[in-house]
Amino acid sequence: FLGKINWYRKFIPNFARIAAPLHKVTNKIKHHRHEFKWGPDQQQSFDEFKRLLTTYPLFLEYPDSSTPFVLTTDASNIGIGGILRQDTPNGTKINYFKSRMLDDTERKYDTIEQEALAIFWCISELRSFIRDSDFIIETDHKPLENFHKKQINN
Repeated sequence: FLGKINWYRKFIPNFARIAAPLHKVTNKIKHHRHEFKWGPDQQQSFDEFKRLLTTYPLFLEYPDSSTPFVLTTDASNIGIGGILRQDTPNGTKINYFKSRMLDDTERKYDTIEQEALAIFWCISELRSFIRDSDFIIETDHKPLENFHKKQINN
């Protein structure tokens, strides 16, 4: 199921967070092998994917070259992600969703590092969309607001 639904990850917000309970029972990580147990968390995740795949809007909008992009990013202890959108006179157009789970090392990062990682990773992953365009970064993490103005002392 995860292999098939992975193709839709760019259309589903918070894909990594929703998929996390399903990943727990797939035995993909050798040092964490365990007995397969389908529980309420896995059923809720499965049902959420079914709902998202069968309700509007499933597919994304084509970018409008005359409108700047807005990249909204966020991080949690489970994963990082972002939404690339454009705010047009006709409403908001969602262009892309990106998310992934954090690895064991990244889960140990401080919040500011996880939030910065979300921004860096989303920009890297979406560079083909935003490379020659103006874009705005939105984050809910206030300490990153003036991060680009800080002087680096090495």
